[in-house]
Amino acid sequence: MGENDIKGLEEEIDSAVDRLFVEKKGGAPESVPKKSPAKEPSYVKEPSYKMEKDIDLESPVSPMSPVQPPFAPPSSAAPPSSPPPFLESIEKMESQLLSLEWEITKENLGKTKEEVIALRETLKEKPDIRSVLNLMDKVLNYMVKNEEKIRPPLVKFLLDSKETVKLLMKKETDSEINTFKQLAYVGIQARFSCLEELKEAKPEPPPASLREEAERIEVIAKREKQIEEILSKMNLFLEKAEAISRKAEQQMFRAEQGIPKPSEPVTKAKPVPVNVTVFKVEERLFGVESDKIHKLFKVPGALVNKYSSQEKVRFKEFEARMVDLRKVFSIPKGDRKDEIKILTVKEDGEYKGLMIDEVLERLSTQSDMAGARGEYFLGTIHWTYQDRSIEVPILDLRKF
Repeated sequence: MGENDIKGLEEEIDSAVDRLFVEKKGGAPESVPKKSPAKEPSYVKEPSYKMEKDIDLESPVSPMSPVQPPFAPPSSAAPPSSPPPFLESIEKMESQLLSLEWEITKENLGKTKEEVIALRETLKEKPDIRSVLNLMDKVLNYMVKNEEKIRPPLVKFLLDSKETVKLLMKKETDSEINTFKQLAYVGIQARFSCLEELKEAKPEPPPASLREEAERIEVIAKREKQIEEILSKMNLFLEKAEAISRKAEQQMFRAEQGIPKPSEPVTKAKPVPVNVTVFKVEERLFGVESDKIHKLFKVPGALVNKYSSQEKVRFKEFEARMVDLRKVFSIPKGDRKDEIKILTVKEDGEYKGLMIDEVLERLSTQSDMAGARGEYFLGTIHWTYQDRSIEVPILDLRKF
């Protein structure tokens, strides 16, 4: 600021003091001796800060007011505000849940439980959020005590509960958002009550309005289940009726044509068209029906011993029982591979993991069902591999 600006600022300050004095005393202003800026410089500096603040927030800039500098000095910059503690706690809980989704261990379960409890203590004034966190705590308690019985639906419930907590923390007052919050809260309560492992544990009762909504949803679910059972029985009845009708038509046709009914049906082994995936285990080749293959996973060499020694392996979306074909068919182990592969198949609703070396080919060919050798095979196919015609046995997945 220049010298002229400082003098103008002093005059404006003195004028403001006189006006305040008149308003307080209610009379003519008495002569107030003006103080020189040389004697009391602090008197000028303190009002100058207040004047700048008033100009910035409310009053317009007068011709006599000092010019605001284009940039504030670094020392006057306000320090960045730290995020609320519950946001940091939510991020920690979310990070633990992601690690739990990849690998379920006692250490990960314990850390996730600690983060859930910490967030619950932080949000004491949110009864709906605390209720969801209590459900997560109960699920984690069960998983810690019954690690061998952990199923993918339990991990999925924890992830959905985390998303429900994030939705309930939104501060929007829109009626549609509030409806979504209520539906999410009621839905997660219903999901918890449907968990087979935790049916004995009862969730906290929701408020009256939410409880009525939960009861209504439960009634609708029961009705839908009853309707599905009735439709299933009707379809079964119709299939049986059609089979009886076909037999009756065949008997009537034979009676009209005078054809005697054969005593025993004549069956001949005929080639059957199949889609087969051929894979290799050491030097042996095997085939499996392509429509029963689920996924193919690669296992690094450092983890081969870990997975080969386990009876069951939990993947992200399902759990599979491991099958080591080397042990089943007494195949000698060759050189250690850099990696192995797990070919997951699904048979009668159960997932099985076949430990193999590599997938060679997917074929559409004819299968000789009478050419099966051994109790573990459905049949054989003929395939040319490395300029040689060989027979490839097709595995019967029900026998493993």
